[in-house]
Amino acid sequence: MTKPLIIGFAGGSAAGKSTLTAAFAEALRTDLGRQTTLIAADRYMQRGSPNAPTFVSPSSGEVLFNANHPDSVDWDRLLTDLDALIDPPDCPEVIIIEGLMVLYQQRMRERLDIRCFIELDADERALRRLLRDMTGVRGMTDPAQLATYYRECARVGHMLYVEP
Repeated sequence: MTKPLIIGFAGGSAAGKSTLTAAFAEALRTDLGRQTTLIAADRYMQRGSPNAPTFVSPSSGEVLFNANHPDSVDWDRLLTDLDALIDPPDCPEVIIIEGLMVLYQQRMRERLDIRCFIELDADERALRRLLRDMTGVRGMTDPAQLATYYRECARVGHMLYVEP
């Protein structure tokens, strides 16, 4: 067995990474018969960890988890899990990794055979994020809180770490 093809997908919050990579992985499996594993970097978020990055909300003074900082992901654990997938004789043919910071993290970029960035207009991402998060999937449902977090954290993190 040869080394699996490793593909990384990054892009802004609510750009469609999860939707696109799930469809891509399913197409590889069903249409091409490829053994495919999909890894979401969100599963490795350090929310609640002493190592988790935080920021102080300028509007409320609250200390909040910063999910839009490169240190929000436990890269050591993610990369250890990725390396373990590559080693066994029955490793998948294709490994897809998706997340905000997948292309920002150098140790991850070094492992990727193909790097993809999903580009979507910032206004569209903000609206999609608001509608998604109002369902409660991320813990907050109040539109004002969601908009404030977006302005004070997600937008800033995107400009500093995701877009470059």
